[in-house]
Amino acid sequence: MKGFYPYPVETLKNWYVTLVGGQSRDLKPGQIGLNQEALAENTELVPYRDRVLVSKLEGGRIQPLFTKKYFTVVPLDEASPDALSKSPKGEAVLPRQERKRNRFLEPFQVGDTVILNSVLSQRFPEGFVRRFDGLIQKRSGMPSLKYGDN
Repeated sequence: MKGFYPYPVETLKNWYVTLVGGQSRDLKPGQIGLNQEALAENTELVPYRDRVLVSKLEGGRIQPLFTKKYFTVVPLDEASPDALSKSPKGEAVLPRQERKRNRFLEPFQVGDTVILNSVLSQRFPEGFVRRFDGLIQKRSGMPSLKYGDN
């Protein structure tokens, strides 16, 4: 029997609210994990394809779109026990190293309420986020975001 997963909650189309469950070495840089069953029950996100922007629901700093970090959504199951243990109700789990390496990533604490915004992944053709990032990098001189193949 499946459990009840209160998170993530879709508040607007392609905007999901959840809590930060913690960080785990089970995840690669650029990934964000959600309990596999909660992901399937509560979202329309496609694992390993959809990317989300993560920001605090309240008290977050205002940032231009081109400085935000995109994360690839991954399902958490028994193959990643540490990360899964931090997402029992559908909380978001970040990779351990993201907080220290990415100067554009907001500092998140366990229990913070965050928004997972997948509008760009849902509204535009596949690869748009990568092309958008490349355009920003060319015009602004800002470092391009790196995407790993999954």
